[in-house]
Amino acid sequence: MLYNTLMFFKKTLTHILILPYTILKYIANIFNINLNNLRFSIKRKITFNYLILYFISCCFTFFIIIVGYPYLHLKICMPTKLSIDEKLLQQNCSSNSNIKETLSTISVNRNADVLITELNTDNILYSSNDTINKVTYPHSTFNYIEYLKSTRKIPYIDIISFNNKYYKIYYYINLSSYKNSLFIIAILLGAGEIFGLIIIWLFGSLKSKKVLKPIYSMTTTAKEISIYNMNARLNIKEAKYELKDLAYTLNKMLDSLNSDYTKQKRFVSDVSHELRTPISIIDGYASMLQRWGKKDEEVLNESIEAIKNEAENMKDLVEDLLFLARHDNQTLQYNKETFYINELLNEVIKETGIIDKKHIIEHSITPNLLICGDRSRLKQAIRIFIDNAIKYTPPSGKIILKCYELESNIIISIKDTGIGISKEDLGNIFNRFYRSDKSRTRQTGGHGLGLSIAKIIILGHQGKIRVRSKLEVGTEIIITTPTGISNIV
Repeated sequence: MLYNTLMFFKKTLTHILILPYTILKYIANIFNINLNNLRFSIKRKITFNYLILYFISCCFTFFIIIVGYPYLHLKICMPTKLSIDEKLLQQNCSSNSNIKETLSTISVNRNADVLITELNTDNILYSSNDTINKVTYPHSTFNYIEYLKSTRKIPYIDIISFNNKYYKIYYYINLSSYKNSLFIIAILLGAGEIFGLIIIWLFGSLKSKKVLKPIYSMTTTAKEISIYNMNARLNIKEAKYELKDLAYTLNKMLDSLNSDYTKQKRFVSDVSHELRTPISIIDGYASMLQRWGKKDEEVLNESIEAIKNEAENMKDLVEDLLFLARHDNQTLQYNKETFYINELLNEVIKETGIIDKKHIIEHSITPNLLICGDRSRLKQAIRIFIDNAIKYTPPSGKIILKCYELESNIIISIKDTGIGISKEDLGNIFNRFYRSDKSRTRQTGGHGLGLSIAKIIILGHQGKIRVRSKLEVGTEIIITTPTGISNIV
């Protein structure tokens, strides 16, 4: 029974799987379409995937029921149906002859061929069919399958006791009755599965369309977004679950892109503004040279000096822009070495004292402080902070420089008694080309890039910057950077 069922199921499943592919291939040949190049919408793909999963689960269920039904019937239902009530048999029978007559009715009552023998002697007491005997009963798995194939009957053995004697009963049940039952079950299962496939195909598409509606909305909105319309955003209210998270993430990305694009436009505008001024000055002095410089030595010297200064100014601007570009492209490198930070600070103080005679520079620097970093870059950053303090501190004002070690960190403090920074400007001082209104003049010098460069250098050494400031009182820059000695290889 098991063998026939497996073979039947194998053939059925093979035909079921081959049939759809054969139909699609036939249609593809008619229209000259390559099945591998067919494109379906996400909605169709989701529905098709559900159909495949449902079909596989149905096939698995079909297999379990078709194979499990006869197995459970033979192992559980059949023994109960065929077993003989021994107590009832003892009440109705009082001799071996009576048991023969009683047992002879088994084949009629149980719709099966029956062979009855004594357990110990194997003497045949009754046979409902002359063609069967105890030898024909299969006693191995191989013989069992061969017996099923040849006789189309299901064998079964039962043992009963009566008057202290044991009897063996061989049952040979007709297979056709089970085949009919299995055929009916298979038809009912197939009809139910086909109905389920139709339901999934019809309602699955509608459900998929509803689930994917936010994606269609996102696609429409995404098409509207361009450099001329950076304010469009995806509708989060319509989306749910993972799609809502996706819409929220995309909106954050668009906000970031919009912010970067705005900064980029402002950066280009500021660069153009910074370059336009020195170019205009150079052009003006060149015109003066052309008109009067050949004869007037004073005009000649003034023009040459102005052109030289503006050229140096443009050179500094270009170098700053190249530094920022390398940082943005992540190609900026630091040549780190071990040195004494106190020696570097003393150099900066000495050089500043030579250049600036109008301010009082005080310092308190702990000696012998080793640090691992890019010496030239750190010197550049500290110079920027000190130059900034000098620019915005009136003459005779103080610049106080401190340096000490705290918990494996180097602390550098640059404090001035200058004009200070307002709360509105404090959060923007490290932005590129940013300068407060009070200092946005060419007399102070610079391009508004110094603090941005200094911040990049300090952060490149895993450092931190804190700013304390109060209007008309002064500003303090506190730099905290690790010594980095433990990172030396």
